[in-house]
Amino acid sequence: MSNFVYTLDGTKIFGKGERTVKLSKHFTQKEFDCQCGCGNGDIIISQKLVDELELVRISYGRPMRINSGIRCLSHNRKIGSRDTSSHVKGLAVDIGCRDMGTRLELVKHLLRDAEFTRVGFHKEFIHVDVDTDKPNGIFLY
Repeated sequence: MSNFVYTLDGTKIFGKGERTVKLSKHFTQKEFDCQCGCGNGDIIISQKLVDELELVRISYGRPMRINSGIRCLSHNRKIGSRDTSSHVKGLAVDIGCRDMGTRLELVKHLLRDAEFTRVGFHKEFIHVDVDTDKPNGIFLY
């Protein structure tokens, strides 16, 4: 488990011994890593996805918690997701969100300030991806 804090400007600072690979001003590789601890294998997070999330993060003005980014196939299967999930291609994230107000604000920014055309809603997160192999739209879990 990583220990980190956010500074007043929303930058994430990791505790001692943590190696931080910054993908953008506000996001690090570790935030997108598979939750099983496998090291992601050959899966690389999409830079387009990171760039779009960075645009949203800047306009939103608050930290966004990535609940799930890259998933290895084993972990993806373990949590009951399909093998065709955009997460196994490094093209998707689930952004933590548990209340109506936060959800509304995030959705405004995701649709207005970035080029996300595929969005999914769950009671605990918002899924966004940049997977061009899948149809555009809004879906529910």
